[in-house]
Amino acid sequence: MQPSRIRGGIAGKILYVDLSSKKIWFEDTEKYARRFLGGRAINSYILCKEVNKIQKESGQRVKWYNPKTPLIFGVGCLEGTMMPASNRVSVDSINTFNNGKGSANVGGFWGPELKYAGYDHIVITGKSPTPVYLWINDDEVEIRDAGNIWGNLTRETEYLIRKELGDDEIQVMSIGPAGENMVRGAAIISGPGRSASGSGVGCVMGSKKLKAIAVRGHGSIRVAEPAKFIAVIDKIIKQVNASPNLQPWRRGIIEGKYLPEAPAWDVLASYRNGQDDYVPLEDRERLVGRESGVPSYKKKMMACHLCPAGCMAIYEINEGKYKGTQCPNYWINSTTYSTKLGLFDPEASIRFYYMCNQLGIDGDMCSNTLAWAFECYEKGLISKEDTGGLELSWGNEDSILSMQKKLAYREGLGGLLAEGVKEASSRLGKGSEKFAIHMKGQDTVDPYRIVKGWGFGLSISPIAGKHLRGAVSTPDVTGPPDVEWKPTEYKNIPEVVYWQGIARELEDIIGNCLYVGTWSGTHALSLENYAEVLSAGLGLDLDESAAMMYGRRSVNLEKAFNAMNTDLSREDDYPPRRYMEESVKSGPYAGHKCDKDMWDKMLDKYYELHGWDIETGLPTPESLKQIGLEDIAQMIAGEEA
Repeated sequence: MQPSRIRGGIAGKILYVDLSSKKIWFEDTEKYARRFLGGRAINSYILCKEVNKIQKESGQRVKWYNPKTPLIFGVGCLEGTMMPASNRVSVDSINTFNNGKGSANVGGFWGPELKYAGYDHIVITGKSPTPVYLWINDDEVEIRDAGNIWGNLTRETEYLIRKELGDDEIQVMSIGPAGENMVRGAAIISGPGRSASGSGVGCVMGSKKLKAIAVRGHGSIRVAEPAKFIAVIDKIIKQVNASPNLQPWRRGIIEGKYLPEAPAWDVLASYRNGQDDYVPLEDRERLVGRESGVPSYKKKMMACHLCPAGCMAIYEINEGKYKGTQCPNYWINSTTYSTKLGLFDPEASIRFYYMCNQLGIDGDMCSNTLAWAFECYEKGLISKEDTGGLELSWGNEDSILSMQKKLAYREGLGGLLAEGVKEASSRLGKGSEKFAIHMKGQDTVDPYRIVKGWGFGLSISPIAGKHLRGAVSTPDVTGPPDVEWKPTEYKNIPEVVYWQGIARELEDIIGNCLYVGTWSGTHALSLENYAEVLSAGLGLDLDESAAMMYGRRSVNLEKAFNAMNTDLSREDDYPPRRYMEESVKSGPYAGHKCDKDMWDKMLDKYYELHGWDIETGLPTPESLKQIGLEDIAQMIAGEEA
């Protein structure tokens, strides 16, 4: 459904900044909101449009390091309103690992602040000759010198910018040393502990010599039908408060869901670079046990903007060699970083995650590349001479933290690891490619073999091995009505991943956190809720089917970009080699692996649901036209759009 006009929700402007020419200009959000509403969907469309333009000028595909490559920040169409947990920011560009669609997403307070300043999206192009940061203060937009903050860790960067501008309410997104040194897996950090990770968006930002974007807004966002909107919000808040998962979540994700005895440990853990998917109970207890594990370091809880769940714990280490560490947001993923490396000391694990954020690096990429190096060391493929004297034995915290820093600064072996495991293993050779764990060239930290909906969602993700494009773990995650499925079985997995992938796109279009939505956390919201709140907030008339259409367009935009700028196809939608050839060795699910024949059947069904070509796994002109993306079909074909 394409409304004639959006009457609320959006701020109304898209900010364009060319760092090469220092030119700043604006565009009306309304131009895109009628088709895509907001968030990642608009980001993706602008990326397709701008990259298509560069392709026509150059006659070739566009690389991530091309100064003309856009780096796009977009916030949801309901951020800045009363919508609970509407605080997410989508960051999109070209993926540094495969030149396909690159995307990351992050919560906090930066997104709503951008809306209050009057902008829905920022499109950054060009490259500054010297380090700069962008300062947005309502209608005032300025490119400022960042020579005095270049080289700093992310928390220091935020402090220095606020001090320079004299306002502690300024919200900052910045890169750390990893982004400055163009580590392929560099992230962009928003406030303490919130990371836009994946696809190397921080690497793209570093290539442009852009250290940070600081925002201060003093405006407000109106909604189309205030009385109706408030009534829907009241309904949503009651649903969240009634969720039996709310109170456990408010104790923190680790305590609420991931304690040693939790079933999740038996199905969602990767051990020593994926040599197994089972973590011994004594190691789990040491890492996250209530008495002396990570939960024992919790000092307080925090929440992102307007979030009723408030699942963000702050952990502090007050003595020992990591004294003074104040780590926000140690996550379920953070435990996987540790299990990948055999690291079960809770203080060292907290410190590792903390330094990922300070250095500005995706924890998935950092832990995965280090785990590959540790296995190379274990198998005698690299030596102490290669590591600079470090002993890369599993769980060696000093070596892990030292290699983490070397990676971020591209020092010694870290320079090789900074390229990611696909490239690193290709350069090293010696058979190391077999245990280089990546999807579509990008490092992936998750387990694939036991929970079939998780592994399948990771595999089909257009942004390569990230689980927020439809991966499902347990049946309490919302799926299509009347479809039964079990975590460790293949039956109906394509249908559930298809449905959940579209729902996740819709949530990121709105800007809503998945932990109050359909995917995880409180599991409190539904498609009906989203249709109602979008209708009242933006002035539309949507039912569930019409709301899902926006999600379908967003999924297809990402897949279409890969068709436009890469050779990625069906063969790239299979799991990493290790997970198809080697079975889980231990625990209750020993023997599980990814079966190629079953994967083929799932891929056939998944492509069929989208209307994509079964042989290539790519959108067809007909499938794109059916959802209102005729111009995208023309771009792929090289025609005038």
